Amino acid sequence: MQASNSFTWSNFLLLSILFLLVTSFSLSSSFLFYPRVANAQPITLKDMVTYEKQSNFIKEFKIPLTERGLKGITSDTLGNAWFYHSTFNSSTLLRLEPTTMKFTQYDVPGKTIVDNAIINLAGGQLVFDNVNNVVWFTDARTNSIGKLDVKSGDFQLASIPTPKAGPMGIVLSPDGISIWFAEITGNKIANLDVQSNKIIEYPVIGSASSSNNNGILNNQDNGPTFLVFDSKGVLWVTLSYSSTVLRVEPWNLVPNSSTMGMSPFTLAKSETFSPFGIAVVDYKGGTQQRMYVSDHGSSRVISSDAGPNLLLQSYLSYWTSPSQVYPTTLPGQIVADKLGRAIYFPEHGGNRIAKINVDSGQMTEYDIPTGPLSTALFTAISGDAKKVWFTEWASNKIAYLDTTIPVALTIQVPGYYNINNDTNNNPNTLLVLKRNEPKILDVVLKTDNNNKTALGASSPSTFRSLLLNEVGLSLVGMGESGIAGINYTAQPQRIDMEKNSTANSQIALQVENDENNSRIIRTGQYTIMVRATALENKDNNSLVSLLYPVQVMLDVPAPPTHQQQPQQTYPNNINSNYQVPVNGFFDYTSLGGILRIFPLLVAIGLIAYIVYRRVERSRKATQQHRQQGK
Repeated sequence: MQASNSFTWSNFLLLSILFLLVTSFSLSSSFLFYPRVANAQPITLKDMVTYEKQSNFIKEFKIPLTERGLKGITSDTLGNAWFYHSTFNSSTLLRLEPTTMKFTQYDVPGKTIVDNAIINLAGGQLVFDNVNNVVWFTDARTNSIGKLDVKSGDFQLASIPTPKAGPMGIVLSPDGISIWFAEITGNKIANLDVQSNKIIEYPVIGSASSSNNNGILNNQDNGPTFLVFDSKGVLWVTLSYSSTVLRVEPWNLVPNSSTMGMSPFTLAKSETFSPFGIAVVDYKGGTQQRMYVSDHGSSRVISSDAGPNLLLQSYLSYWTSPSQVYPTTLPGQIVADKLGRAIYFPEHGGNRIAKINVDSGQMTEYDIPTGPLSTALFTAISGDAKKVWFTEWASNKIAYLDTTIPVALTIQVPGYYNINNDTNNNPNTLLVLKRNEPKILDVVLKTDNNNKTALGASSPSTFRSLLLNEVGLSLVGMGESGIAGINYTAQPQRIDMEKNSTANSQIALQVENDENNSRIIRTGQYTIMVRATALENKDNNSLVSLLYPVQVMLDVPAPPTHQQQPQQTYPNNINSNYQVPVNGFFDYTSLGGILRIFPLLVAIGLIAYIVYRRVERSRKATQQHRQQGK
């Protein structure tokens, strides 16, 4: 009777798991589950792709496959794009030669041995091995690491020892002798020897906040997702389910052990954090390193000193611009150019490609021409850094951002340089805001009027990459719900940059007086983004946004103890006519609401899945013990 009850429970649990996995995992990678918007209409593919615009900066290519399944992308030394497409029954590698618009298709052999939820979750990723002229890729469908010989077209699949491992991110070691990859459901990282195809696995450890009652670090349910090597040979891994970034010293690792060579880091203060993409770059002449991590459960990229004693203890949140349709932008995979001067990432829910200049701290956002939700999550950068490739799941396209086309506009906030200190080594300045003490931010916009023939036109009037006659100025960021507890006014709010190479504006800020307001204004340090926007051309409303981070300290009296402090950041209260989307609260039946809670659903689904596996192992062990007893 006991065995029968256990079997019934596990079957019930499995059904619950499958529901959570299919909804949350599909939302994260394939959007097979379409939630409803506020007007109770279901979100379908037609709702995700309702327009196709022209872009001066982004070029798109429709792929020769009709079924949705686009995942990762990379490029080779010839400038060709290689990308991965998978369904439950097939996985395919495709190559695009941009100059000839020719697609070549390579079907991956092997039978499907995992369930659809694992396939949807573990987006197939690729890396090109220039020395051996092969493409390495993660293939969740066959639970293997694949290798395609470009010259012969032959495939080799190396089976992963852990069943249903969910291989995700993949990277080539600096010495080129091994491939490293992350197992998002196997909860391990592993390396594959290029010559022998032998795989060695290492279970990962989470942060101290996920330790058990004995203070021992938890090595379950961490969700390793993406990984990258820095210039010193250190391997960095994002653990999406435990709010952790893992620092790994490969030379100190011990097979099947999580106690050697790994150091977990999480945010110094308690807040929601779902690390996804990651890049580590050198700056200050290579004497220091900076880490960029995308928070895929939010609308920001976190920037932190990568030193072991400073990592995530203090950091800057690069808040992205609110979407006009969806409240959470969900930054995705991060890539950096070889010189470490810029990092790039797609905004999964914001439908943009973004760039952060490491030296200046300025962020630039480019609208993706197809929208409002082309579903861009994965990206890659060409070896010459001239193209940033990405895949669009919903529109069945691949595309690239042309980095050689300059944006003839910059934004500066004198006195508030927030990243690596400025070239004069002046210290960062923190803007302190108190009640009844207004503060002024001086904003400087600059453009090169001689740089308006960005695409090689014969005269400035022939082509302009941006319309600069009406540059809008606003503030975004500070929190998930936007500017909280601060009123602001920009004077002027819209600036004509067509005739002037430099223009000045001032943003007046003042802490909200909440004497007659039930919302709580919290003391603390925040990042606000000063934002300038310009249209690409007069025929459509595609925007290019420039954002500059300014750190703000709200110094306000503590709220009365009898007042209940809300968990959610309250809505914006913006004293400005500039149209900034306001999303203070969200409906869980809307796409925005589902996007906000999807990391939680993923975590619940993964935990339930692992619990189910433990129950099954326990039940089988009990049955074997009884059989041996007989």
